[in-house]
Amino acid sequence: MYNKNEIIHKGNIVQAVVVADEFEDKFIPITNEVPMSLLPLLNKPLLDYTLEFLYLGGVEETFLFCCSQVDMIKEYIRKSIEASAAWSLNMKIHILVSESCRSFGDCLRDLDAKGLLRGDFILLEPGVVSNINLRPILKKHKEVVKKDKGAVITIVYQKAGVGQIGRSAEDDIVVAVDHNNRVLYHKKTRLLEDKRIKLPVEIFLLSDEVSMLHNLKDAHIAVCSSSVLPIFSDNFDFQTRDDFIKGLLMNEEIMGSTIYLHLIRGSQYGGAVTNWQNYQAVSWELKDRWAYPLVPSLKENNLLKDNVIGNGTIVPHDANISRCVIGNNVVLGKNINLEDSFIMSNCKLEDNVTINLSVIGNSCTIRKGSKIIENTVLGNGVNIDQNTILKNQLIQATKPDFCEKEDILGQYAFRLKPDEDEDEILQKLPRLHNMKESIETSDDGFSDSDDENLSYTQSPVLDDTKLFFTEVIDSLTRGFEDDLQCDNLILEINSSRYAYNISVKEVNFNVIKAILHMYLRQPTGQRYFSQLLSYFSPILKNYIRNESAMQDCLQAIEDVAITNEELKENWIVFILNWFYNENYLSEESISNWGRNLDQSAKFSVQVKPFLKWLEEADEEE
Repeated sequence: MYNKNEIIHKGNIVQAVVVADEFEDKFIPITNEVPMSLLPLLNKPLLDYTLEFLYLGGVEETFLFCCSQVDMIKEYIRKSIEASAAWSLNMKIHILVSESCRSFGDCLRDLDAKGLLRGDFILLEPGVVSNINLRPILKKHKEVVKKDKGAVITIVYQKAGVGQIGRSAEDDIVVAVDHNNRVLYHKKTRLLEDKRIKLPVEIFLLSDEVSMLHNLKDAHIAVCSSSVLPIFSDNFDFQTRDDFIKGLLMNEEIMGSTIYLHLIRGSQYGGAVTNWQNYQAVSWELKDRWAYPLVPSLKENNLLKDNVIGNGTIVPHDANISRCVIGNNVVLGKNINLEDSFIMSNCKLEDNVTINLSVIGNSCTIRKGSKIIENTVLGNGVNIDQNTILKNQLIQATKPDFCEKEDILGQYAFRLKPDEDEDEILQKLPRLHNMKESIETSDDGFSDSDDENLSYTQSPVLDDTKLFFTEVIDSLTRGFEDDLQCDNLILEINSSRYAYNISVKEVNFNVIKAILHMYLRQPTGQRYFSQLLSYFSPILKNYIRNESAMQDCLQAIEDVAITNEELKENWIVFILNWFYNENYLSEESISNWGRNLDQSAKFSVQVKPFLKWLEEADEEE
């Protein structure tokens, strides 16, 4: 509990508010026993990632607003401070409690009544995992407020292409902004029956330049002016942040309040665990270090191929486990099959158990021969009898108030049927994804996949490909000019790749093309070209890894050469020779590529001397 007299407000202190409850029961039955903020994410409580993000982002004082299971959160904070958690060293934590709150809006109204905040503050919805530096966004917000006295909130979004697993369907939005990123229109597409957008004519009268954005992922982070809390207090129908946004836009002339958008780019990452799909996405993005330096403390023995294994858990040699996160001290029997699932700590899985696309809570026991498949959640302490088959079910260990005979599966296993309509029940099922393709094309190493047979003019949408190529050139140019580490540039490129949903072939092709374009901007000779290529060697090594990537590289050289025929042709032979001598291109890959060229084309004539030399060198050997 906070002591109001102990809280001293300083002029420049950076404050944040974290609402710890999600109010929608999307993680039941597990959250019946554990608060959502303490859900294990890669075997570490979710709240720990949120607090570490705020600490690294420059926040000095955080108000943690809790409405349920408060004692568990207090105990966790107490133990973390005693253990000198990184975030506890220079950031004060105040736990605010109000068990009467039933919505996000209620929490902010209660916070306003307490009178603890006097200036701008960072507002986080539950489950935020990010590495964003908040101070520049806060500074930008203050600058906007000086120009626009009505500006009350800046909402943080990240680019995310359609189909990216981290972009939840429930958060799909269309946003219209002016040239200052002032929000003119905001609509969640899941609320539209026919998915057609009807734009008010008024938004085009407010500005001579309007941009429509649909490739966005909500980071569930906002910078708020001091007037945000009183607005919630004055409008009791504002129950969510979406209600707040909708209300301000509909009544902008009356309320005189405006909304702004901030788009994060490059290696910055903004994610939020708002449902099981995002839980899965954020888990793998954390494992692949998207949120660096916010990374889980995984040792070599915690990683087994594409799985994360907790401490004290031993995986038998005959186990078939793919793309799973397994908690601490889990006992695994013989001949088990686990795929795209989460097994939390202290569970026991006996022989011949199969689990896929499901979530198993802490301290569960699954007897021999059982199958837990396709979007099933077992709450903490559930005990499943032998040869049981569960599909699309929510199972808890305690008997619910209303329980029919067919819903009793065992002494500690009861089928949960929330008192809601069928559609709302279905929304609480995990809906996990088969992550095979995502893992095969992860940041740690791109490999061959089905998209090898795609042409460069297919998926993704052409505009997104152009935007990706532009961002790659920007990253490489800035890296070369500022002498940045290539590892950081790779992180930026991969972040852009996932933001625009770019295929592996497109990444390889556009990275090589971008490096060549940097030379063609100022073709000052082969010495500069050599310096450029040598500097980017770690990037070339990262992306040109196999025969398919070599063909992507050669395709990029061919494409750039054909579109820049006015330049001297000797640079083409130089680049081919350099890639060959540095072992980025094999003799076989060049020969195969050369045989498929149009022999009558000018480009084919330009590279013919090199191909001939390569053939003669091979014959001499």
